[in-house]
Amino acid sequence: MAGIGRLQALANLMLPEAASKNVSEAKHPRIEKRPGKHLALEAVTLHPPQSERVLIKELTLTVKPGDALLITGDSGCGKSSLLRAIAGLWHKGSGVIHHPPLEDFFFLPQQPYLQSGTLRSQLIYPSAQSSLGDEALLEILDQVHLPHLAERVGGLDAVQDWEKLLSVGEQQRLAFGRVLVHEPAIVILDEATSALDSGNEASLYARLRENGTTLISIAHRPAVLRHHTHVLHLRGEGAWEIHDASVYRFDEPDAQATGGTAPAKTPLKVAAAG
Repeated sequence: MAGIGRLQALANLMLPEAASKNVSEAKHPRIEKRPGKHLALEAVTLHPPQSERVLIKELTLTVKPGDALLITGDSGCGKSSLLRAIAGLWHKGSGVIHHPPLEDFFFLPQQPYLQSGTLRSQLIYPSAQSSLGDEALLEILDQVHLPHLAERVGGLDAVQDWEKLLSVGEQQRLAFGRVLVHEPAIVILDEATSALDSGNEASLYARLRENGTTLISIAHRPAVLRHHTHVLHLRGEGAWEIHDASVYRFDEPDAQATGGTAPAKTPLKVAAAG
């Protein structure tokens, strides 16, 4: 049930309008999903709903266990659409996505969902209950740099208006705590650290990397590069490039020619527009 709840939560957060869009896409070619030992995309092409414009053309890549993929590119180039396709919430297009069981995935959005209920329920979401005791949950709060939160609000079973009480940065750290509670194999981060300072961001990414978690991230800060193994740069009009993260650079002089970021060296794989 935890896996089902996790997938439903991901659907609610990533694409609230998914159901209506899927109806409109039913007559179009669809991306095929197949089970696999690890995540792999095979000639995947994405189109926007009700349009034949190409967002991403024939993308082929493999994300092995323990890899960390950073997705970059200008607004509207298909970054979030690609995350939705990986999650099974975006179907218009073609190609094949091989994926582990969906219960292995966990999604961290820019604006975390906070339900009504206790601090405990926020931390163990989307599960209704957890085998972790109070001491373990308090330790997790400490690991995500919220060491005094439980004391501040009146304990793990205190009920508050969490969206009003917590800053966006605190909400994002609490969401990272959910990852530590559930220990998923793959975490998808859609600008999930946008409200954090560089120190908190680096620490939380490092925590996931230490745990061997596979990461797929959208982020815009150069500092996150060191927490990733590869970069998928979406250039617009379907074009894309894959780079080794260790040689990729943001904001080079020729960045304008490549949509806001620029590679430092020859990419590992390229697909041109057209």
